[in-house]
Amino acid sequence: MKKELSRTYHRYLKNRDSLLDQRNGRFGLSARGLWVGAFLSLYLAVGAPYVRMAMRSTVMAFDFNTPGAIFLFLVLVGLLNVLFKVVGRSRERALVAAVGAVGLFLAWYGPRGELDFHSPGLLFNLFIVSSILINLLLVWNGLTLVLNRAELVLVYVMLLVVSALCTMGMSQQLLPGITAFFYYASPENKWLEKLLPHLPPHQVLVNDGRENRAFYEGAAGLEINYGAWVEPLCWWAIFLLALYAVMVSAAVILRRQWMERERLAYPLTQVGLALVAGEEKEGLVNGLFRKRAFWCGTAIPLLVGSLTALHHYDSSVPTLNLHWTSPFVGQQSLQFSVRFAMIGFSYLINTQVAAGLWLFHLLSKVEYETLLVTGVQADQRFVYGVHEHALLAYQGGGALIAMVLLGFWIGRAHLKAVLAKALGRAPEVDDSDEIMSYRSAVIGLVGGSIAMSIWLWIMGTKLWVALLFVGLAVLIFVGITRVVAEAGLAAVRSPMIAPDLVMQGLGSQLVGASGVFNLSLAYIWCGDIRIFVMAVLANGLKLIEEMDRKSRRYVFWGIVLALLIGAVGSCWMVFHLVHIHGGINLDGWRFKSGPLTIFDRAVHNLEPSGVYWQGWGFFAGGGVAMILLTWARQRLLWWPFHPVGFPIGANMLMNHIWFSVFIAWSIKKAILRFGGASVYRASEAFFLGLIMGEALCNGLWVVIDYFTGKMGNVVFAIG
Repeated sequence: MKKELSRTYHRYLKNRDSLLDQRNGRFGLSARGLWVGAFLSLYLAVGAPYVRMAMRSTVMAFDFNTPGAIFLFLVLVGLLNVLFKVVGRSRERALVAAVGAVGLFLAWYGPRGELDFHSPGLLFNLFIVSSILINLLLVWNGLTLVLNRAELVLVYVMLLVVSALCTMGMSQQLLPGITAFFYYASPENKWLEKLLPHLPPHQVLVNDGRENRAFYEGAAGLEINYGAWVEPLCWWAIFLLALYAVMVSAAVILRRQWMERERLAYPLTQVGLALVAGEEKEGLVNGLFRKRAFWCGTAIPLLVGSLTALHHYDSSVPTLNLHWTSPFVGQQSLQFSVRFAMIGFSYLINTQVAAGLWLFHLLSKVEYETLLVTGVQADQRFVYGVHEHALLAYQGGGALIAMVLLGFWIGRAHLKAVLAKALGRAPEVDDSDEIMSYRSAVIGLVGGSIAMSIWLWIMGTKLWVALLFVGLAVLIFVGITRVVAEAGLAAVRSPMIAPDLVMQGLGSQLVGASGVFNLSLAYIWCGDIRIFVMAVLANGLKLIEEMDRKSRRYVFWGIVLALLIGAVGSCWMVFHLVHIHGGINLDGWRFKSGPLTIFDRAVHNLEPSGVYWQGWGFFAGGGVAMILLTWARQRLLWWPFHPVGFPIGANMLMNHIWFSVFIAWSIKKAILRFGGASVYRASEAFFLGLIMGEALCNGLWVVIDYFTGKMGNVVFAIG
């Protein structure tokens, strides 16, 4: 039977813009949205590295839950937009606010003399003063700086994009990765002996002539050699530009299939959607903030997290233990961790998806123990992904790739339509609701992939290895993006990463020595991928359903601006901090263990090796199992478990979040059974409160610690 969308639903999607216009009164993008989005993006880009490195506080942009973006969006909706509404009601109010803001700024910073433009506090205050002055000019001409729904969507999408770049996703991986070789090289690790002959013919690593000591130990008494950074950063800028073009294009191509045809849940977007939907032209306070259930949910993590934060100030303040460990099977143990945001996200997904997540994690423990008992062990070891057992990593990798390919097969009609539209052979296909045309998206995907492959080839990698590697990397990115969009996992890693799959799966004899070195450098951008542009952008594109079609094309340029601000701003802050304090004094993993992994693994993988057939056997087995599970899901009506949990079940991060998923699943099952759909809808605000309460608690205590000078105050720890 042919399955397709009903004509009624097609009409709904086509007329959605007019419905939004009627509901909101004015709905379009303007320069004010770009102004607010650009500044908040810059603030997150420089603030998140500062919080992580200088304050050693709660990370604000580490995983897909993006607490920094949520907190700043809460500040925008709950404070700034309200402020703009109040002072924009008359010229007198706008004038008083402008005079007061300028006066307070001069009174606070005037006596201090020279201003430190690296200070996040100064940047935020400059934004407030500038915005109030801009608002005065607008009010004088009958306008206001109040953001409408479309502009709020633009700001939130930009914040999500920056979250994927400002710490874990790019800057704190790139800069240490390209500087560590000459600083940590020693006779003991044999880097110079074994790796130096295989360095790329072009300068992609930084060598300032002093072993990069200024970067790792601080530049006190040393002159910073800025020239040594120019060529490496230019080469990496070319590669990363191609990578992000591929990610943006892939997200655009898959958007309609995932959102309109398969109707994925996108739990991580529900916070932004709820805040945008609650914003009204006439109302002063956002509609979500008027719900009692929301504040009940917000209060729980706010209270628990505040006790933890206060305990770091005064050890006599009691705290609540939210983490336990219990024996499970044989040598295996289970971690029971209560994570409020994860409970909130998991409550918004399908119960079969949630059941699949926690069940396959438990089954992975059983399988791990079975392999130990039977003596089936691997002679390979990984650092990322499923590092405890390499064979389970291969199995998960095969399942993930199979899931992506099955998704392509299911969506083949849409993909054919996209390609036909790109080639000019399908004028009936409408892509006006996308942020870019399908032709541009296909060019970006294909052209970016070719550019990445050529980059690797120029650096000495065999062309067929480069093409295979880039293809596998893109498939893995798509797979994890699918998991995030469907399962709402705020913290997830790929079971196996592309460099390990190619280098250790095929062996150094096939990959070649130069290829091994170059693919080891790929750990920078596809190693510890706990957050990346494609996944956060896929979530962001869910939000554009709340925008009129005309405004959607402008979102693309907002994304481009966010990529530029996120990359440059975060690298600027990281560069500044390490030359003041020294990288090794700021973050032990990012500036030592992580970079050491790149080159130690390169040395290890240079050892002569062939194809790892045992691993590929588990890879194929994982793919076959994923196909069978998908078949059962689609053909057996009684089948209760979604297969999306199978590829990631053995992932280390699942140890920390499976119990929270189980709690949410249990509560939702009970509510749906005994309360029905109406009670479930009413309860959603409570679980949105859990998510926002955790982000709000993180952000508030970061602000408090900034003013008090407190360091190391981690409220909600990550896995």
